[in-house]
Amino acid sequence: MKILKIKYVGETSMPIEAENITPDLVAGKQLSEIEMIAVYTGNRRHNLADLFEIRGDVADEVGDQVIVVEGETTLVKYIGSSMSAGKIIVEGNAGMHLGSRMSGGEIQVKGSVDDWAGAEMSGGYIRVNESAGNRLGSGYRGSPEGMTGGVIVVDGNVGQECGAFLRRGMIVVRGAVAPFAGVHMNGGQIFAFGHVSKRLGASAKGNGGLIACLGGVEQMLPTYIYDSTYRPTFMRVYLQKLSENLGVKEAAKFTDSPLERYSGDLACGGNNEIFVVSK
Repeated sequence: MKILKIKYVGETSMPIEAENITPDLVAGKQLSEIEMIAVYTGNRRHNLADLFEIRGDVADEVGDQVIVVEGETTLVKYIGSSMSAGKIIVEGNAGMHLGSRMSGGEIQVKGSVDDWAGAEMSGGYIRVNESAGNRLGSGYRGSPEGMTGGVIVVDGNVGQECGAFLRRGMIVVRGAVAPFAGVHMNGGQIFAFGHVSKRLGASAKGNGGLIACLGGVEQMLPTYIYDSTYRPTFMRVYLQKLSENLGVKEAAKFTDSPLERYSGDLACGGNNEIFVVSK
């Protein structure tokens, strides 16, 4: 693996549109070419080297490229957007749209991310060591599909509408979850280990969607019907894999917990499943 370090050294107070910070557009280039990659503040074009210090090695193949993003990057948007392979490590916080529409590769954020992280992603892996904003792994406004593949793990809390329009893939939240998680979802899985706020699964439809609430729920929608309380075998497998493969160690303590099963959202004819750990 070849490591390229990109450190923000600019002084702009405007958000930076940096969708070109991705292994796909870096691998195989000379450093002089990378310095000329375009980034934007508003409608103003900059060369990457105008705002970032660039050093390190460049891989010949995308899958061998690691990009380490350093500095205060809270306002740097679209890091890793549409990436297909390789790895990005953000040493601090990241701005909006991180990993949006990515299809492969890995992004690790050692701080927090802003809204729309992993929006409409179809593959790959995002790990956030702190918290995430609103619309994590969701669909953009007007789109019928959100996340269609891949895995997102957030070690802290997440904002509203996590997994909105989720179709496939998995979102794991180890902290608290704000209202409207899984709104309009039509497949995929959401695992929440912290407290889940109200209106989860609103307008969920189709078959195969699953929300597991292992830290309690503020309020269930009346359009979800209680079915039974039991210990589903498939849930035990999910939780073991979360613990062993994704480092979500607290998942292991729920492998034998009884779970209440609810189905809905009946308001739209859905057959989504919500599992809540039984008290």
